[in-house]
Parts: sequence; structure tokens; C-alpha cells
Amino acid sequence: MELTGLFFGSVLASTLAPFGVELILYYLYESDKYSVFLLLSVATAGNTAGGCLMFLLGWLFKQGLSKTSWHQKLQQRFKLEDRALARIVRWGPLALFFSWMPVVGDPLCLAAGYLRLPIVLSSMMIFLGKLARYTVLLWFFSQI
Repeated sequence: MELTGLFFGSVLASTLAPFGVELILYYLYESDKYSVFLLLSVATAGNTAGGCLMFLLGWLFKQGLSKTSWHQKLQQRFKLEDRALARIVRWGPLALFFSWMPVVGDPLCLAAGYLRLPIVLSSMMIFLGKLARYTVLLWFFSQI
């Protein structure tokens, strides 16, 4: 049950919803009930799934809303998306390695889907970025 919470917390943390999964991960790490590899795998899988969900939402957003007034209203409301779009246009799927970053990571995934970047390469870069993030976090926990 705890690992399920970690997974879904990681998914939620990788969407536009403000949620931090670090406390859950730290609690499970300190409990010594699970191996570091298992915690790394579950947190990375959940966070990657959330990033890919944001990618899919961007894909659907362009397809379904691009010709409506909602599209313009949402673009005006989320100016951060414009910066994310500029980064994605410049770096392509490689920019998604930074999808782990707070505040800018979620819009990067959304923008990548909106721009219809290649899904396999995009997913791999999202995965690598999330893996690096949780590797560093777990290393940090081991140093405390």
C-alpha cells in the first residue's frame, strides 16, 4: 500500500497539481522496509507516467482546443507555456530531460505534446530526467 501511495504521489507530483512526493519517499527510505532500488523504480515510474500524461494532455489540447476561444484564454493565462514552447522549439525532445525541475518541468511536457514531438524519444528523455532526480534525492537521503 505504501508503494502504491508513492507511485500515485509521484504521478501527481509530475502534473500541474502542486504536490511534493519527497516526504513520502524520505519516510519510506527511513523505514528500511524497501530497497533503494525499489523506491527509485517506483518513484521514477510514477513521475515518468505523470510527465507522459502531461505530454498526452498537450497533444490532446492542440487537437481539440486549438480552434476554440478556450485555447486563447488558456494561452493568455499560462504565460509560462510560452517560455516552455520556446525551450522545446530550440532543444526538441532533449529539453525534456529537465522535466524534473519544479515549476518549468510540467509545462515542458505539456508544450512537447502540444508541438507533437516524437513520443518515444520524448518519453525516454522524461524518464532519464526523472531517474536522475530520484537518484540524487535518494543519494541525498543517504547522506543525512
